[in-house]
Amino acid sequence: MRYARSALSRSAAGVYLALAAQIATFACLVVFEEARGKQLARQVARLGGDPDAPGAKAVTGAMSWFAVLVLLVVATTVAAGCSYFAWLRRAGATPRMIAIAWFVPVLNLAAPALLLHALRQDAGLREGRRRPWLVLLAVWWACCLAMVFLLIVRPPFAHAPHGGTLTGLGPAELVVAVVAALLCAATVKEVTQARVSARPSSIAHSLKLLPALRSLPRHTYPAGE
Repeated sequence: MRYARSALSRSAAGVYLALAAQIATFACLVVFEEARGKQLARQVARLGGDPDAPGAKAVTGAMSWFAVLVLLVVATTVAAGCSYFAWLRRAGATPRMIAIAWFVPVLNLAAPALLLHALRQDAGLREGRRRPWLVLLAVWWACCLAMVFLLIVRPPFAHAPHGGTLTGLGPAELVVAVVAALLCAATVKEVTQARVSARPSSIAHSLKLLPALRSLPRHTYPAGE
């Protein structure tokens, strides 16, 4: 039991580190977009996809940095997802529960938050903690849905010839991503601490003590006492 709790805490620490790496790379990409994105988008649009067009070599270096940043964001996002799913497994969710909650269309609009709530309740949720936990959970999931919405309504490479960017990402997306990551870390911490500090029920504890009680020497009283 102690090993399982320690493993859960280490798994939660892995989620924190992965989220920090994801936000760091995402921030670098947004800064690049703000500094060079619009200019590069216009230059690439003028080239028309021809690598031999005049001026193509001038943007090669910047586009190489852009590609590296995109790969880093993708890699850290995948790492964050994997570490989060590993933590869910440590927290008590089964692979089937995780797959249904996160990967079934339409259902995954609410099921991930419901799964996390079930894990928190399973660890024991006092009435005084219920409202703050539900608020934290609701705001976190709302930020996650808002991030998805921003990515859909602002698709990569806007088609406006003079106002487009390379990815469509900007400060608004960065702010929402940072808030979502912080709230995600807060929910992970809440569930982890609750499950690590959870105590077995008195009935279960008594059942565990039965073998030890049976092994105690029995005292026999002399006749007449």
